[in-house]
Amino acid sequence: MKRTLFSLLLVCFCLVMKGQALVPITWTAFGLTFDAPRGILVEEDTEDTFLLNNSRFYISLHSLDSEDMVVEDMTELLKGLADDDKLQEQSEVMSLDLKQFHCVYLKGIAEEDPCYYACYMTKDAGSVYYVSIIYNRTEDKVVERILKSFKMEEDMVE
Repeated sequence: MKRTLFSLLLVCFCLVMKGQALVPITWTAFGLTFDAPRGILVEEDTEDTFLLNNSRFYISLHSLDSEDMVVEDMTELLKGLADDDKLQEQSEVMSLDLKQFHCVYLKGIAEEDPCYYACYMTKDAGSVYYVSIIYNRTEDKVVERILKSFKMEEDMVE
């Protein structure tokens, strides 16, 4: 009986882990690579927008006009985007310093689902990308792993 119960728990654990497995995916228009849930479908892949979704995630990336933008502008930009979308229960803006990006992000509620909004600015060229990740039935840690995984494609070759 104990062996059966242990086996059942092990199978459940494996299914949960498989459902949250992340794999690299690239927005080819910009060579922007990040980890996304295995099996997520690309809905749109253009010069302006990259949309992905499955039953747990809706991830959208947008290239923004970054002319004359500096790192200090990113927090205000992010708050403005969140306010425009009427994001509820907004957290404070937090930052990440990644190898190739400056990043600011916040967490909130978009129509009943938890979400993260983030802005990334490349350190070398100053290109700016806006990312929203709306999710359900998963842990914040998975979304935070996605946020921390952003890199430009040439980094993959190292």
